[in-house]
Amino acid sequence: MKKRDIKKEIRQTCGTVACEAILAASLINGVDKEAMRKPIINAAVLQENSLRKVSVAFDKTPADFPSRKDYNKARRAYYKKVFAAIRSEFGGALQEIVNEMNGAMPKK
Repeated sequence: MKKRDIKKEIRQTCGTVACEAILAASLINGVDKEAMRKPIINAAVLQENSLRKVSVAFDKTPADFPSRKDYNKARRAYYKKVFAAIRSEFGGALQEIVNEMNGAMPKK
């Protein structure tokens, strides 16, 4: 997956979560509006931090490897590891935001 596509998905996901929180605060009776502000802010912070982390670069050059094939292999492995870590961290933070949103919903 390209960095550009990952960044688009991050923006879209965080925007959707923030929009859902705004709609819930506006349209659902009994929602704790003050508590619903925190997930909106956290979604924006998550987006900013995640986008910054996606903008990484492989710190080696082809000259550091015996062949171009080895360089490409190492580069792919590096990005795979980095993006897996970002995905994991993003998912965990997103789950926390959803839990905050659920906590602000009215109790039945």
